[in-house]
Amino acid sequence: MSSPFRVFRRSELWTQCEECKLTFDLSRLGACARCRRVLCNAHLHGSFVRRLLVDLGAEAVCIKCREGVKE
Repeated sequence: MSSPFRVFRRSELWTQCEECKLTFDLSRLGACARCRRVLCNAHLHGSFVRRLLVDLGAEAVCIKCREGVKE
């Protein structure tokens, strides 16, 4: 039996959310188009509906930027 294809292997690149410090797979990376922070899906999108809109072409803007919160 041959070894598994590299295409089907899990990613070995990880990063942390700048908001909650959650470690997540880089393939699930999210960066806000306005503030450019690297965020997990929860802090970038906030909801499934917003994630779906981004997947359909909407700009990926984090919760804080959408609310107009200054850091």
